[in-house]
Amino acid sequence: MNIEEMKYKIKGNESFGIREGWLAKGLFALDDNSYIFSDEYAMDSLGVGSKMVKSIKYWLLASHLVEERREKNSKHSLVPTPYFGEVVKRYDPYFEDIFTLWIVHYYITADIEFNTVWNLFFNRFNVTDFVKGSMVDKIVNECSKIYNKGNELYNAIDSDCNVLLKMYTSSDEIIVDPDENLISPFSELGLIAKGAERSSYMKVRPLYSKLDRLAVLYVMTKNLPEGKKGVDIDTLLTQDNNVGKIFNLDRNRINEYLDRLRQEGYIELNRTAGLDMVYINKLSLTEILETYYMQNEAEV
Repeated sequence: MNIEEMKYKIKGNESFGIREGWLAKGLFALDDNSYIFSDEYAMDSLGVGSKMVKSIKYWLLASHLVEERREKNSKHSLVPTPYFGEVVKRYDPYFEDIFTLWIVHYYITADIEFNTVWNLFFNRFNVTDFVKGSMVDKIVNECSKIYNKGNELYNAIDSDCNVLLKMYTSSDEIIVDPDENLISPFSELGLIAKGAERSSYMKVRPLYSKLDRLAVLYVMTKNLPEGKKGVDIDTLLTQDNNVGKIFNLDRNRINEYLDRLRQEGYIELNRTAGLDMVYINKLSLTEILETYYMQNEAEV
């Protein structure tokens, strides 16, 4: 795809990150009315303002929980995606399991055309410690390379960087009214932390206990080219949208997950003669999700 054909979406979130309960609220609302986000009573039905209605719709689409079904009339319905949204509705409708958030995080960050700033931050901003200004400058520069419009989009990119940082970092605020909870559940992932200096941040490697090995398998499988069974570890580490970039994993942590997945029979490893190849005993993406949720139910 050349530059002229590429699309981008910046500030489609109406300056709101995903708030606690929003994704569940949106999915449940669609059960009653698949046109709810085009309905004149959407604000009353969802209990939020007009910009928040647009934001919830945006995040449902960005996370691949729903897809738009275009119809002949002026309205377009939203329906859960069969490969993700339907599975989540069946096993984790209230988004109580952090595993679900990891998969949502993957879909949000992996689509450069729908969630441009998120994609460029995790894939192209290869720093550990940073301030927001350097983050904005880097993403503007990357947009200039890809879309020839980086400088024109500076203010919108700055806004999205604010949303991203608030969405992934924890807040010190005390919540009195749950309905006014501005904290995003994505701060639980532990991918970005506030730095010691004011307005500084750090990209953080997530705790092993928080990132399940089946989320790693899911992303590895999703990125495996059609017809291929194997991938080298360098690709897992450095390829855009793969586990190293999307989950902030270094080589040592990737190898920990690979060893666990090998022990459980999900993959085979060949580390002889410096090959470092991973062969995935391929389950479908839906099968990986269902395996996790059913195992989790059994443990509970």
